[in-house]
Amino acid sequence: MDPPWSGWIQTTGDALLILEAARQGLIPRVTRRLVDSERKMIDSGSVFVFDEEESGIRRWTDGYNWSPSRILGNFMLYREVGSRRRRKNAQGAAQEQDEMDDSSVGEDNPAARALLGSLLTSTSTSLQFKPNGLIKKSFSVTINGVPQHLISYYRIPDVLSGRLRTPSSLPELVSLSISDEYLDKVHFRIPPKIELDVNGHRMYRGEADD
Repeated sequence: MDPPWSGWIQTTGDALLILEAARQGLIPRVTRRLVDSERKMIDSGSVFVFDEEESGIRRWTDGYNWSPSRILGNFMLYREVGSRRRRKNAQGAAQEQDEMDDSSVGEDNPAARALLGSLLTSTSTSLQFKPNGLIKKSFSVTINGVPQHLISYYRIPDVLSGRLRTPSSLPELVSLSISDEYLDKVHFRIPPKIELDVNGHRMYRGEADD
């Protein structure tokens, strides 16, 4: 079973292209909560889109253990943490033990550091990042009062190696005209570059820092 789309969402423009593709029916939206067998689709590169009203999903759940969220531009970022198990100490009292230790994957690589943002290291002694664990990156906009969400997953090595392609690198997606309603600056913490065409329609022209 394959996810609705597979690749890497690097920029705000990438996220908007996937939302537009889903709006046009080129990529299927998730219309209900995933069952356990469908969660097997979740892996590095998996991308899901859902509309809260259509799906009835208010909070996305995937069965993974995640760090608290951190803001990265217009995205929310989460890092997979090791599950916790209980064991008994010498006195017979139950205590928790981390199953996984912290991962230093890519921490000496500037490109990897940019992918992790403030999740490079854990600020909590009770959270240990899973070695080569997944990163979850989410993006949301509200259209006509209805929240629409994009959830993507990746592993750092898959991004750095180029195994995961971005929507903006694929001709069939980058050629899409992003709907005007997606480009309203009210949707963004950091508005991208947006211009008006001769008809007064908004056009995405790049990230704010390009």
